[in-house]
Amino acid sequence: MSDRKTYAWAAPYAGLDDDALKALGNAGLLRRARKDTVTEVSYDAKGAVLDVSGVSVRVDGRGPAAVACDCPTAGVCQHVVAACLWATGIAPDVAPAGADAGGVVAHSVPRAAGSGAVPDGATAAGGATAAGADTAAGGETTGRAPSPAVLKRRREALAEVRDVVGRLMSGGLSHLGADDAESLTALAGRVRVAGFDQVAPELVGNVRFDGLVRVAGGLVAGLAGRDDAVTESDLLDAFAEIWAMCEVLERAADPAGTAGAVGARPGLASGATGGAATDRAVTDPAVTDRAATGRGRASSKGADDEIDLPRWVPLGARWWTSQSGSRGLAYLGWDTETEAGTPATTDAGQVRQVVTGRPSGSDPRFQRSWTSPLLWNRSLSTLCEGAFALTQVRTKPDGGLGAGGTPVLQRLEGDGFDLDELRVIAERTGAGVQPRDVVGFGRRPANVRLVLVRDVGEVGIDEVRQELTLAVVTSDGDTRQLRLPAAGEQAVQTLLSVRSRLVAVTIERREERDEPVGLFVRDKGAIRLVSPTITPAWSLENSYWDFWRKRIRKLKAQASSAKAVRPPTAPPPPVRRVTLLLGDVLLAAAATGRPALTVRQRSDVEQARILARDLGLATLERTAQGLLAGELTPPAVLHAAFVVGRARAVADVAG
Repeated sequence: MSDRKTYAWAAPYAGLDDDALKALGNAGLLRRARKDTVTEVSYDAKGAVLDVSGVSVRVDGRGPAAVACDCPTAGVCQHVVAACLWATGIAPDVAPAGADAGGVVAHSVPRAAGSGAVPDGATAAGGATAAGADTAAGGETTGRAPSPAVLKRRREALAEVRDVVGRLMSGGLSHLGADDAESLTALAGRVRVAGFDQVAPELVGNVRFDGLVRVAGGLVAGLAGRDDAVTESDLLDAFAEIWAMCEVLERAADPAGTAGAVGARPGLASGATGGAATDRAVTDPAVTDRAATGRGRASSKGADDEIDLPRWVPLGARWWTSQSGSRGLAYLGWDTETEAGTPATTDAGQVRQVVTGRPSGSDPRFQRSWTSPLLWNRSLSTLCEGAFALTQVRTKPDGGLGAGGTPVLQRLEGDGFDLDELRVIAERTGAGVQPRDVVGFGRRPANVRLVLVRDVGEVGIDEVRQELTLAVVTSDGDTRQLRLPAAGEQAVQTLLSVRSRLVAVTIERREERDEPVGLFVRDKGAIRLVSPTITPAWSLENSYWDFWRKRIRKLKAQASSAKAVRPPTAPPPPVRRVTLLLGDVLLAAAATGRPALTVRQRSDVEQARILARDLGLATLERTAQGLLAGELTPPAVLHAAFVVGRARAVADVAG
């Protein structure tokens, strides 16, 4: 007979295994929670008060989602996970029938969570593990509908999200401040505790709803802090996604309570996304963002989640500076998403990006360099050597990788890069990519493409745009015009120094130009990766470089005295024009909080409506008609912004 002391109130914690605790928090929180020291301070018939490494935590019979911690972290923290670990040690194997709420079934002191041990019998027969995981995720158990308490908690959370987002929209995005960012961060914590992880996976996959709210909080903070990299358009897109996610989760979480309201309020379930391409982009599970979920779940501290990437293939890096004097680094790579036993050549993988920077006047050691540590305490020359495995790397709710922490890098086989693997990546980022593969909740299509180079053409100077150009013929037979600002002499020199050795090029679409951010070159039998804006020139004949340097200097001299001329731009495709017309109107309305269309805006919306009708875009036509017929309330603007944004993303990928 076991002498383990158990309490009936701890039954909801029975069977909580590592997977369930990772679902509640994430792998990083669980790893740190195992190191905490847990001491029982007091207890009663309903629960216990614990001291977890100096922080007070309350656990009771309502389950993991209701554990309360006194630390300032919003949502689930490592203390909550540690308390749940402790509670598994006192949870009965099977809830005793008719037992007292605080009845003791056997006798023994439970093991501290710091020991990391799950007591024997914690995974009792009868599906306790699955039940525990479902309890942590929000109260559903396999084959059983969520309890009324869970449904109420979810409805309250969705109502609060709508209320907060609507309030911020009504005041105008351009007037938001730091307090608004903090309110969203706190709201994300409450949303996480409400437990939406297991709701509607067939519609939204595993994308974290609280992660979307946290991303919006970060954008508000950046906008309030006058961050050059954050725009009101980015924030409007984030708010629109949150609003649409509310619609999906409300209908999926409580279908009986919302069945009659589907036609009453415009939303996704009533065909608001219309059009075959757009509808599938919204509802196809393949669309959902694995970057923000699955192996990388958003934590309560944003980028504080840690995941393991079994194979990471660097694609390039770009050094940037802003008008305010801040500077930074964007590091791009390919996450193969290789699962055990699955070859890297399957239709999996995605482009991920790490962005880090410093404001003007800070950290003088952070300077453009190929050999100095700039990211993860490593130099770019090391990070671009070849494919490697990344362990304990931080992620962000939007799918990007975090620049903080000290992930472990393990160099994989081979010297340099494998041409066959580059060919696979080129196919996965090429023109054959379907919108449903890259468009969905919590994700944006990356404007990055890898192309294999068959031949290198002429080098030229665009005197109007002040850019150096290099034509390359891809393996598909297409000609791509690579462009670099003539002002960046180092990037120009590096590109010219390796042009005869090019094997492949990573192209990022920026400011209406194809800019090379990664150059794969053949060197001594191996394929190496260099960055035009960071890597020093390899070798260059003085006479050749002197010729182009003179041309660039002459171009700069002409530019200083020449009249600015804007080259004619090709008109956007018709679908893109519809989204541009509607998007500009919606952005102006969201930025100012203006409740009605101006005469000019009404004309633009009417023009977009007619064009959408002629193109057979029924959903966009109805969206434009709705803007013309009613007031610009926050729900109307957010609904329209989501539809327009999704249509724009699908059109960009398809085009």
